[in-house]
Amino acid sequence: MQETFDDSCQELMALRWFRDNFVLKEDIKHYYDIAPIIVNLINLQPNSNKIYKWIYENVIMPSIVAIQKGNYEIAYDIYKNSVLALEEKFAKPNIQQQFVKTLKKIRK
Repeated sequence: MQETFDDSCQELMALRWFRDNFVLKEDIKHYYDIAPIIVNLINLQPNSNKIYKWIYENVIMPSIVAIQKGNYEIAYDIYKNSVLALEEKFAKPNIQQQFVKTLKKIRK
């Protein structure tokens, strides 16, 4: 979706403002640790465009609507739950697989 949105688009500006004013530092750190893993794994999916479209429609836009209405707690819940759900779906299986490979190497 990079073709549609640049680094200063309205959506990113709203989400950055929200991050800087309402998101806990621990959650921001977790996001920056896990987001690159999630993005890399989504990019490997044959339907990555559909996944990103789903994220935009079901996470980003509802978050922005909540932020614009001043419903910061709802926006925070959407953000936190979506990060955890994406982590569960994409990152955890990969991390577990890497862990198993490491253990197998250690046993040899």
